[in-house]
Amino acid sequence: MADLNATQSSAGQQWGQFLGWWKQQLWECIPASWRAKSIRARRPAMWAPVTDQVWAPGASAMESQTFTRSALAQRGGSVALVAGDANGFRRVVELPLAVAGRLQQVLGFELDRLTPLRASDLYYDFRVLDRNAAAGSCRVEVVAVPRSRVAPWLADAQQKNLEVTRLILAPTDIDSSLNLLTSSQTETDAPSRYHWVNTALIALCVLLAIALAAFPLWQMRQRVLELQPVEASAKTEAEAASILQHQLEKQIGEYNLPLARKHGSPLIVQIIDDLTKRLPDDTWAQSFEIKTTPNPKDPKDKVREVIVQGETGSGGKILQLFQESPLLKDPVFKATMTRVAPNAERFHVSGELVAAELPKSLLLSDASAVMTVPGMTVVPAAPAGAPASAKAAPSAATPAPSPVATTTPPVTPPPSIAPNPTPERRP
Repeated sequence: MADLNATQSSAGQQWGQFLGWWKQQLWECIPASWRAKSIRARRPAMWAPVTDQVWAPGASAMESQTFTRSALAQRGGSVALVAGDANGFRRVVELPLAVAGRLQQVLGFELDRLTPLRASDLYYDFRVLDRNAAAGSCRVEVVAVPRSRVAPWLADAQQKNLEVTRLILAPTDIDSSLNLLTSSQTETDAPSRYHWVNTALIALCVLLAIALAAFPLWQMRQRVLELQPVEASAKTEAEAASILQHQLEKQIGEYNLPLARKHGSPLIVQIIDDLTKRLPDDTWAQSFEIKTTPNPKDPKDKVREVIVQGETGSGGKILQLFQESPLLKDPVFKATMTRVAPNAERFHVSGELVAAELPKSLLLSDASAVMTVPGMTVVPAAPAGAPASAKAAPSAATPAPSPVATTTPPVTPPPSIAPNPTPERRP
């Protein structure tokens, strides 16, 4: 960090020296008479409180007059206060060329050695007389005046309606850059002439931060505004597609419901025919019941149960005959068989009705089979953001496609019961 600061300081010194040299070269290119007139025109009014002498703006050091006879006594104004050589001191010191960029700080410490007063007790300024790059040194003229002597002069100037804008030691210093008022002020008394740089940099950083935060938001807003028409069009198409899908699902459900109810289980006639052919001749049924009951394994599910009560002379194999039926699942005795005659026993058997194989249900992909609105054509929507030409309807010159005939898928009938070769016998 120290090396970086030293490098920046050295670069700043070199840049300042270059600018000073460049201005000096440009100034010397101007004719001497013009330079003299320009310097004289920039001279402000001067006031020496010790002798009460006044110099008008642009006047030479020999053209002074008393304050009471001058125009400043009547209207006041800005003046440069001339302290006089007897009230201050002037010293030329030789310093290393390396400290040329920090003369204000260096001379603040040197004044304690050159004078019996501290730098805070003096109004002082300096100017570089020459630089010797070969020797690595520079000659600096230091001018200082005690603050205690200048304070009453400033008060007197305020009473005379004079505004002191500059403090010099002698009238001949008016054409130089010396100004003991500004150069000797501390950083707390008067800010640097570059104090605005920090403020400007801070303001620039704040503006850049705001721009970095606002520019992406602005881009997002522009993108949203561009996509709003596309989103509105896609939303309309999605709503239309959703309504059409609900209509198709309703029609498909209405189409599949009769098939499910018709083929969900074997027909009662098939069950009676199967049991009639399986039961022996010495067996007859007194009651035959089919009812819906909760599933023992899953109470939320419903099953259809077949309950048969009757009498038989073949009690040892009656349950086996029920178990051989492909239409019953897990038949069991609901009650113990009881003998009612020497060759007859009463039985009470129940079994779950086996669900038949359903025919193929109509799917949403087969929705064209149940379209009931004549002339309606379902066109898939183009993806969002697609060009308008992709969604344009066909021109009038393009012939409309012919309707495609659709057929309902064949319905698979429930499994039929193979006929029993033995003739039917009824008790």
